[in-house]
Amino acid sequence: MSHMHPGESVCIRLDALGATHASRRRIERRQRRQLEDHLSFVARNSRFYKQLYGDPTPSYDTFRKLPPVTKSQLMEHFDDVVTDPAVTRAEVDAFIADPTKVGHRLLGCYPVWTTTGTTGEPGIFLQDDRAMTVADAVSDRWTYPPLLDLRSATRLARHDLRIAEFAIGRAHYAAASGTALMRREHRFFQRRLRLFSPKRPLTEVVTELNEFQPAILFGYSTVLEELARERRAGQLKVSPALVLPSGEPITAAGKRELRRVFSCPVRELYGATEFTGIAGECGHGNLHANTDWLVLEPVDEDYQPVPPGDPSATVLLTNLANRIQPLVRYDLGDSVTMHDEPCPCGSPFPILTVEGRQGDVLRFEAEAGAQVPIFPLAISSIVEEVDGVYRTQLCQTGPQSLRVRLEVAEDADEPAVRAQVEEALASFLRGQGLTGVDIEQAAEPPARDPGGKFRHVWSETD
Repeated sequence: MSHMHPGESVCIRLDALGATHASRRRIERRQRRQLEDHLSFVARNSRFYKQLYGDPTPSYDTFRKLPPVTKSQLMEHFDDVVTDPAVTRAEVDAFIADPTKVGHRLLGCYPVWTTTGTTGEPGIFLQDDRAMTVADAVSDRWTYPPLLDLRSATRLARHDLRIAEFAIGRAHYAAASGTALMRREHRFFQRRLRLFSPKRPLTEVVTELNEFQPAILFGYSTVLEELARERRAGQLKVSPALVLPSGEPITAAGKRELRRVFSCPVRELYGATEFTGIAGECGHGNLHANTDWLVLEPVDEDYQPVPPGDPSATVLLTNLANRIQPLVRYDLGDSVTMHDEPCPCGSPFPILTVEGRQGDVLRFEAEAGAQVPIFPLAISSIVEEVDGVYRTQLCQTGPQSLRVRLEVAEDADEPAVRAQVEEALASFLRGQGLTGVDIEQAAEPPARDPGGKFRHVWSETD
């Protein structure tokens, strides 16, 4: 069910590139046609949605009246959501529990990616070939144009098109699993695509980057900004053709600094495990939502639409490409703002600004007095990898102190989980050269701040 004919893949990629200069009306017509087709497929093939919607089959005109769905709903009814009857939650759980399956496909067809995401809740998401091809194609239309000038092309050739990706290397996370899959299935990427973990000491990462000499830097914004510091200090000696911040919010000032330090184009990409190609940045610095292959609905706390220009409490995502595990009006959890005004670049795709998953770079003092940067997604993943952890928040309260909030799964031994979390954090920090950090376990569970935001990692020392 997952595998596509090679010709279909080529058509999708050419169509995505061709749509870059289409009219907004044409994109809207394309979205409507694909949404009608997707709703019809979902209602026929997913027991969960069929029961949720009843009769008649939903259409474009009734779409915004359909009930939103949450991650916890989809996980609870996993076997009924998926559209291939050969896929079961039990088999998926066994697959992701086996580390030898990283970079492989469930049943030989479906990559399986796990996530916690903005809400902090665990999730499991299957991909099919169509979904992966579309996500790549809609991202490529934003990343290809800045590589067409002579300087960029020269750097690409000099560095043999090598890509350095900065992301958590946890087994079945999208980055680790996707990278392993690409390296296993495509000879081209075996020596050209390398995953760098922000859990490793920064000095080691810099040394390896100097040896690898990537043509493209791609990944967490906080890591890229820290690498820019190393480049300014003369420790990092790379000259990429393109820098692609992703996975975390980045300011316009942050992107300007990356452009200045690396002397190359910078294009932000916005995505999620549920759809890795949600939006891409144009040459005028605006993120554009890829609305030919998705529907994004910014909504308030009651799932009512918010007007253009206003930030949302969350956003509902409908992925028009993924048919193995359909997402229709899915609560993604990010706060976004959609804009009505056209972009000077002329793109028909609407402008989007994203708040996304928030996190500060924590800076602890080592014994020698030097500050050691700890990346937010690196340290939060250390806790999330402990069996029994449902949700976590981490707060730096002093130069050598860290406060941990935990929500433990109902069927877990809470004292044992807390002990494992403390040991995992202490071991990670020791690996960074930090031996004196005091780890305090808070009595209160993770919670949203007064503004309703769920922050994962932050510092109160500034």
